[in-house]
Amino acid sequence: MAAEANPHGRVDDDGTVLVHDRDTWRPVGSFPDGTHAEALAYFERKFQELEAKVTLAEQRLAAKAPAKDLTTQIDKLIQDLVEPAAVGDLDALRGRAQALQEALPALIDAQKQETEAALSEALVAREAIVKAMEDLAAEDVQKIRWKAAGHTMTELFEQWQNHQQTGPRIPKKTADVLWARFRTAKNSLEKARRSHFQELEAKTKESKGIKKALIEQAEALAPQGSTGIAAYQKLLTQWKAAPRAQRSVEDALWAKFKAAGDVLYQQKAEQDAKEDEANAGNLALKLTLITDFGDILTMTDRDAASTRLRLFHEKFSAIGPVPKKDVRSIDQSVKKFETHVRTLDQEFWQKNDPEKKARSASMAEQLVDAIADLEAKISQVPDTEKPELEAELETKRAWLAVVEG
Repeated sequence: MAAEANPHGRVDDDGTVLVHDRDTWRPVGSFPDGTHAEALAYFERKFQELEAKVTLAEQRLAAKAPAKDLTTQIDKLIQDLVEPAAVGDLDALRGRAQALQEALPALIDAQKQETEAALSEALVAREAIVKAMEDLAAEDVQKIRWKAAGHTMTELFEQWQNHQQTGPRIPKKTADVLWARFRTAKNSLEKARRSHFQELEAKTKESKGIKKALIEQAEALAPQGSTGIAAYQKLLTQWKAAPRAQRSVEDALWAKFKAAGDVLYQQKAEQDAKEDEANAGNLALKLTLITDFGDILTMTDRDAASTRLRLFHEKFSAIGPVPKKDVRSIDQSVKKFETHVRTLDQEFWQKNDPEKKARSASMAEQLVDAIADLEAKISQVPDTEKPELEAELETKRAWLAVVEG
């Protein structure tokens, strides 16, 4: 007599386990070494394993797993559900598997569209990387800032590698064309960069040789003190005309050259300080002299002012130099005297210009003759005509007064 276990399975007296499948009872196996309950439980577990596979496939479909892998999984699952050795609601499980298979075309189509969109986006991104490298390679190599350009090249290459490894797979033919363009631009830049640094190295070598010699000459001027400054300035002109080395090398060389010049200028500063201290008394003397001769600025006679200015200069020169910080203010005071005397001299010559005097004399003679003619006419014409002639006579007399000064 068969043992009833559940609506979907049973165990016969001989130990055969059957499943109710498609309206019939189909044997699925036996479990001779156990009880009927144990036998039925074993095949129920087989059903649970199949059900777990279906559930997993449903979850993967909901998560939009790759359609290709999911298709393989569902096809195998449907094959496993044809006549499985398991006890449970097989029709319901087959229905769920069938629903999965029917949902696959929509997932395949959606993922195809996503793949195409991702591919299109990847091509745009890959093209942008290539274009950036080509644009950099197209720049004037003489104007490229190679340190920054080197960083950019490295970043672009890393972007290319990252995109190649993590981005969607691009068709080989297209990928090869893009890589060829990228590699050509990159190689061109690397060649130009090598050439640039080789040239820079050559210039640096040349510059170091020239500037080390200039540094030695500058350092040799130290015993000359301030008198060596003129020679140092000539060396500085040569320094500026020499080719420049790399920044770090140039800075180190310049520091040495400048230090040699600082020695000379420091000695000059010390010498100037001593001279200024020695000349401090001259400042008071010259200020007093300027005050004493301040009347020059009020003089109007050119000869007297010139004589007074010459005397001032004789006394001024005899005093000697003043401290350098006071030279400008002293010079400005002296310049006021000189400007005033020069102005008097210019005014004198403007008044006593021979050509101007000759022109004035000629005009005066003409005016005198014209006045005499008018006076003769006035005495001869009728009274009605006299007012007009008298007005003209007054005008010419006024002109004559101006000309004669």
